[in-house]
Amino acid sequence: MLTFAWAVLAGFALGTPAIPFGLSISLTPPVALLAVLLGAAGCLLSAVFAVEQIRTRWLARRSKRRPVTPGPPPGKRGNRLAGPTGRRARRVVNRYGVIGFGIIGPALFGTWGSAMLGTALGLPRWRLIGWLMAGVTLWCTVMLLASEALIDAFGLR
Repeated sequence: MLTFAWAVLAGFALGTPAIPFGLSISLTPPVALLAVLLGAAGCLLSAVFAVEQIRTRWLARRSKRRPVTPGPPPGKRGNRLAGPTGRRARRVVNRYGVIGFGIIGPALFGTWGSAMLGTALGLPRWRLIGWLMAGVTLWCTVMLLASEALIDAFGLR
């Protein structure tokens, strides 16, 4: 029971890369997958709701402080997501939509990163959570199969 809790905690902190950890603490593959998915679900929910609260307060505060202008003020960067990670996330969202971001995001940005970026980009909350969970499930299953293949190939069990 304690090993299951450790695997859930690792899934919360690490996301998909916690699968080998779950296997290394002697959990069976389906139990390790379940534990990591539970932890990743907690990660996604907490990240999406926290960033959404921060984003809502920031937008409300920003609208009170300065009137809406058609463009960014002179000498200021217009978009805070204009860095390389933000541009890559925006490109994925523009090309593939929420579904593509949810499936590809955990592989490109990690569980925490994709949840926070998706929320910061203004994607619909429940669609984002659902598709990110689908993506995390896909990548956790891929990681589980790869880990099991390596364990069998090297004869570690």
